[in-house]
Amino acid sequence: MTNVRRTLPRHRLRYSFRMTPVRALLLSGVVCLGCHSLMAQEKSPRDRLLNAHGQYYTPTASGLKSFRCDGVIDWKAMLTRLSATDIADDNPAVQFLRTVHLSVVDELKGKGSLEWTSSAPLLAGKEEGINQIRNGLQTSVGGFFQSWNAYMNGSMAPLPDSTLTITPAGTGFHLSGSSQGMKIDEDFDQNMVLSQVLVMSPNIKVLARPTYTSTANGLIVSAVTSKMNQPPSAPEVEATFRIDYAKVDSFQIPSRVVFDVKNTGLIEIGLSNCQVELADWAKKP
Repeated sequence: MTNVRRTLPRHRLRYSFRMTPVRALLLSGVVCLGCHSLMAQEKSPRDRLLNAHGQYYTPTASGLKSFRCDGVIDWKAMLTRLSATDIADDNPAVQFLRTVHLSVVDELKGKGSLEWTSSAPLLAGKEEGINQIRNGLQTSVGGFFQSWNAYMNGSMAPLPDSTLTITPAGTGFHLSGSSQGMKIDEDFDQNMVLSQVLVMSPNIKVLARPTYTSTANGLIVSAVTSKMNQPPSAPEVEATFRIDYAKVDSFQIPSRVVFDVKNTGLIEIGLSNCQVELADWAKKP
């Protein structure tokens, strides 16, 4: 629609800006009422955290307990990236790895794991290298789900309680708490979106910055970049994981996870044939 600007006659223009004492008083009253309304709408940091909790996708609140998927890796591409050399399609390690069956299992309020099975014997002389690949993948998948689960079960944007300290911070708010020797600090922006997480313990320091995708069910974490020192005095390691999702039943489940460790390598795992399990209370009688 085209905006039309109308020009008032000069005598109407002079009249429209003529302010009598009564009109000035009425206008000031309207302004004050508006200010009072804005002040009444201002929420405390604790109220804002309560509202923030409700804007994230939390499938556990809808009854999702766990899921299991087949894991798929392009072994040739992965080994080529990690070794920075071209790997032939008939490479013996690639041929063996293609016999491996991977299963990803995740308990959303617990931990996740990668199951590795193969009916083929290990390659003679290559046992150590294959075991390193298996252990590295299992560690990466376990670490991913330890972090990802906290975004999906409500832990990262918790309901306010007496164990948390919530204070204003610029246009957003800050949350801090501690448990079992671990201290956590979180920063939320003016839109109540979690922008930064700092976790400190005697054994590790992690600074994580998540990003989200907006969905009909709420904000869902799409990537997290972390700077980690383990122990806190150790050199910093930067890693990013990125997640794509697919719907399984009514739930958003990862369909692809990418682990990108700076100056080390990139691992990509596809997830397919996923099956979900509901909590007992969510199962239909």
